[in-house]
Amino acid sequence: MEEIPLKLLSALDVDSRPGPPTQFKSWHLLAAILLYWKAEPPIGRYQLGNELGLGGGSVRSLVKFLRKRDFIQPVRRRGHQLSSEGQKYINELSQVLIKIVKAPQSEFTVDQYNFGCHLRDRAHLVTDGVRQRDAALRAGASGATTLVQGPDPETLIMPVEHPVSRAEAISLLEPYSLREKDVLLIGSGPSWVIARLGTLAASITLLDV
Repeated sequence: MEEIPLKLLSALDVDSRPGPPTQFKSWHLLAAILLYWKAEPPIGRYQLGNELGLGGGSVRSLVKFLRKRDFIQPVRRRGHQLSSEGQKYINELSQVLIKIVKAPQSEFTVDQYNFGCHLRDRAHLVTDGVRQRDAALRAGASGATTLVQGPDPETLIMPVEHPVSRAEAISLLEPYSLREKDVLLIGSGPSWVIARLGTLAASITLLDV
């Protein structure tokens, strides 16, 4: 297995920066980077704030942080888009974070709004799923469920070796092409914004090397 460069994590580290604590967190940074990648550029601060659930001051600080890291670049006065350095980061990240999409309510979800995140070859970093759940909770979500693809393509493994048949989870699995040792995180929350941030917060725990 090819290890992930530490840059994937260090780029999201807001706690080690000098100065007072920020109102934005690592999951906001990851959500912003993905938005700059997926949405039609340029992305303005108003749109960014709506997508991240942040106020104007926090959005300005987040944009400044990403510009200082050379991850985004201004497009005249219309907003920002990914820079070449930001695109390099996405190229590395997308080898691990394969897909994040809305997910339906099911027995594996704990709130009305849900997102699923497919991570490649991250099973070795999953223990009991508590770390992922707690990360989602810190982001304001209602929780997160962790499913691991085992050697049997018809069976998923929840933490503590609890097997789940593919038929039981078919409504969740349709958007994904899981391989052995892949992980599917389902983050839940009271809104789409919070559910997505919770899912991304949980996924960050699986970007370790």
